[in-house]
Amino acid sequence: MEKYFGNKDYRMLYYDGFFRTFANSIYTVFTPVILYKAGVSVAMIIFIFMIQFLVMGILSPLAGTLSQKIGAANTKFLSYILKSISMLLVLVVDTNIYYYLAISIIQGLSGAANNPLNTYIPSKIVNEKFRGRFNSCSYILRCFSSIVGYVFAGIFLIKDNNLIIVLSVFISYLIAYVALAQIDKNKLQYEVAKPFRESYKYLFKKSENGKLKLVSGLRSFIIIERLIAVPLYLYISLNNLKTFTSLYIISTIVELLSLFITGKKLDKNHTKTFNIISIIKGITTTIFLFAKKVNVLMINQSVYKLVDDVYDSSYSALQQSKVENDNKDTMLLSIIHEMSLCFWEFVDLLVFLIISVVNVDATFKFMFLCSLWVVFLNAVLIKKWNK
Repeated sequence: MEKYFGNKDYRMLYYDGFFRTFANSIYTVFTPVILYKAGVSVAMIIFIFMIQFLVMGILSPLAGTLSQKIGAANTKFLSYILKSISMLLVLVVDTNIYYYLAISIIQGLSGAANNPLNTYIPSKIVNEKFRGRFNSCSYILRCFSSIVGYVFAGIFLIKDNNLIIVLSVFISYLIAYVALAQIDKNKLQYEVAKPFRESYKYLFKKSENGKLKLVSGLRSFIIIERLIAVPLYLYISLNNLKTFTSLYIISTIVELLSLFITGKKLDKNHTKTFNIISIIKGITTTIFLFAKKVNVLMINQSVYKLVDDVYDSSYSALQQSKVENDNKDTMLLSIIHEMSLCFWEFVDLLVFLIISVVNVDATFKFMFLCSLWVVFLNAVLIKKWNK
């Protein structure tokens, strides 16, 4: 374990992940639920996320531009400040369309500055042969952090103590930034002329990395399932914030059991693990399509949460390997991945928005169905990609 925890830079990434995840566990999982609980329609929630992803897609090259000017750690801190402001706006939700747009734009700016760096930084710091285990160690720490975040959010959301929630989110992001700032800046140095022009030029250029852009884009359905479909579907089905929070806590504890053993296997064979997890993930998504009883939903959520993060861990290992091993600029490839993902998410959500105006229940079913299709398609594409 010395090679995973003895390295200072690895430890700083772990600290960043732990405290960032505490804040994200409140922000990500509870945002659609908080909005819905406040009377915001499913269609409007989809609209908020749709505009957010559009802004993120257009402005993702900001991560490269800002990293050049102020450094990667400072760029992430700027995104953390924006996300804290967005959390405040979500908690004091208004019914004005311009208010929703403000939330979308701020969330989008935060994601544009932050998300490409989530791939870029580990690809520059973590040795490839340890990447699978590193990702699993990171996920284990983040699971502990998520559990604390879910308990914390459940207690204070029920009490409507919004100030404590916002302050805690910001302080957690601040600690995450301090950890990242300890990493040698030279390892994260990024120098390229006109990141915006190069990013858009490469995005629309036919190249060997067309498969990377396609796999990144198709993954949008899985992200939408995780961010919108599952939390909203479960909350509407359970109709109780306390039960909803307890379910996420239990499912995350169950998830820890698998993550203690998967990392080493990921290091040995990223693709094989990804394929096995894809099958299990497909089964849990299928159950969401047909399950009606609360106890079935609760059991399925526990399995879904487990395989979803293992799926993400193995996907991250594959993606980081591709980014690091490519002869082209690793930051540029990280930006392209994020742009492809966000533009696909925008299109996906536009379709879901139209469906939600007609039939909300059908919207959730269609989200799960699309995710199911993509899980198996991505497994096939990644197998061909590695060949």
